[in-house]
Amino acid sequence: MILRHAREPLDGQPTENTFEAIDERSGANLGLCTIYVHECAQLFPARPTRIYLDIQGDPAPDALLGASVARAKEIALQKGGPCRVFTQVEPEDAERMSALAALGFRDSDGLVRMRRELPAAPTGEMPIGCVVVRDDLDDPIEQKYFLERYNQLFSETYDFEWLQDFRNREGFARILIVAPTGMAGEMVIWREGDAGVIGWLYCSKKWRRMRVAQRLLELACAEFEKNGLQRAEVEVQARIPNILRVMERAGFRQAELILRYPGIDIG
Repeated sequence: MILRHAREPLDGQPTENTFEAIDERSGANLGLCTIYVHECAQLFPARPTRIYLDIQGDPAPDALLGASVARAKEIALQKGGPCRVFTQVEPEDAERMSALAALGFRDSDGLVRMRRELPAAPTGEMPIGCVVVRDDLDDPIEQKYFLERYNQLFSETYDFEWLQDFRNREGFARILIVAPTGMAGEMVIWREGDAGVIGWLYCSKKWRRMRVAQRLLELACAEFEKNGLQRAEVEVQARIPNILRVMERAGFRQAELILRYPGIDIG
């Protein structure tokens, strides 16, 4: 087996952040890993540098995994602050999890689907001075500000074309809680079959810990119930601070592990 960097940049990443495993006899590709570095301080303030390993190959050769992890650790040291090196694994892929565990990865994060059956009585109250606004995000200025918030929070570069696809989902709507001084919280919802989906939940920093997020979730459930849906669902990343607690306070319970995000905390 030959282990080498990709001959050309992959997905905009420098070649030194790519590794290919090649069969010496056939020339077949045995595996590929591309390393991505994101700064995501809003979602992960304790470890803002996120180093993601996109690993391809079933199974991926141990040498490929080892070289990729070594390079990721080198990047983390260059950054100098708290980092998390991580990848994604299907929940049932025990072989990949075992190979990663041997390299120091811990199964300490994941994408979780949470669910609340409907109908369900609301328990929260609207923050004093706030009102609810509902729209379909069709104003160009509002679209611009929404994209800026979304991209900043998730360290992404989505554009208006992506947003149009987002808005074309069945039953799409945006619900806001607006205070006299500006937006307190924002949520995007749609429907999939007999379930209502919460696809985006945002709370302005000065309104956090004031149950704005919980009230938005209850407003979503009321909207779903009004439209005859049987349950509300949301996908959350378990390691985002306090997200599971917020969802549980609003009556949501963990229903399914969609992806594992094993990782190594550095610094």
